[in-house]
Amino acid sequence: MSADEERAREESRELFKLGKNAFKAGDYDAARDYFQRAWARYDKEPLIALALAKALDRAVLLEKALIYYEHFLRLAPVTKDYVQDRETTVARIASIKDILKSRPGVLKFKGLPSGARLEVDGKPADVDAAGELKVTAGTHSVRVTLEKRLPFERAAVAVGPGEVKEVEVVMVAPVDSATLPRDHKWTWRLGVATAVGVGVTALAGAMLWSNYGTYADRFHPETGQPLESTRAKYLNSEGNPCRIGYKEAKTQLWECEAALAEGKSLKSTVSTWTVVTAAAGGATAMLGIATGFAGLAAPVIDPAQAGAPATTWRLAPQWSPGGAGLHFALDF
Repeated sequence: MSADEERAREESRELFKLGKNAFKAGDYDAARDYFQRAWARYDKEPLIALALAKALDRAVLLEKALIYYEHFLRLAPVTKDYVQDRETTVARIASIKDILKSRPGVLKFKGLPSGARLEVDGKPADVDAAGELKVTAGTHSVRVTLEKRLPFERAAVAVGPGEVKEVEVVMVAPVDSATLPRDHKWTWRLGVATAVGVGVTALAGAMLWSNYGTYADRFHPETGQPLESTRAKYLNSEGNPCRIGYKEAKTQLWECEAALAEGKSLKSTVSTWTVVTAAAGGATAMLGIATGFAGLAAPVIDPAQAGAPATTWRLAPQWSPGGAGLHFALDF
């Protein structure tokens, strides 16, 4: 041991003796002060740690007492001279820990508006006249809501046993309803349906135009009679283009019957695509109007309530006997 360390040890012993005398005289504050000064001079003596722990324990400074009880256990050798003190200290440490665990914490709310709704850990809660709320020691979530104001939230407020934790509540000034977000869930859904309708209408229109073009190239659009180029593909028994109004000599059938049947089939296809295009276009127009109304009538999202619905997407593999692929889904 160096000379400086020896001097610190001797000074610590003198302070320790003064502390013991003050403790015996009932001056516990002075005793605690002497023990703290003794420990500050020399922190390797287990009896000083034990004496300071007991003084702090008597002053009901349990958290600090616990620290010095543990210092004593760390420094005191496991010998018969310290057996009883070690056993007593272990028991007292366990008792202090139980006491600390049972102590509630206190959340003290500052600036909590009148009429506001307070929730702690997702459950409604009420403060007392001083704005305080007792809670179990640990971490808690806090949420304060007030009509037409943005909510005040704290996801993790840690409070220890017996600790008073201040929570400063700041509520944003009343919000103009015109500036509040709107729930456009149905606007989006109808908008997507309208977009799909436009695509279907365009596809049906393309099929109509294609089939009508084929029909007009081979038959007269008004009379439905096959054009000369069409009749040239339907030769009679003499090897000439079929003639309208004449029977074919061998079959006794009208020469252009096959051509007329083709024209009838093409015209029926054109009529079908006309109906499909008109129906798809009408439905798309109605969906477009509904989308506009949904956008105008979308309800306001109250900021005190849950947030706007989230848009999510999923991409999942799919297997079938014919092969494999990916399935994409969008939820909004």
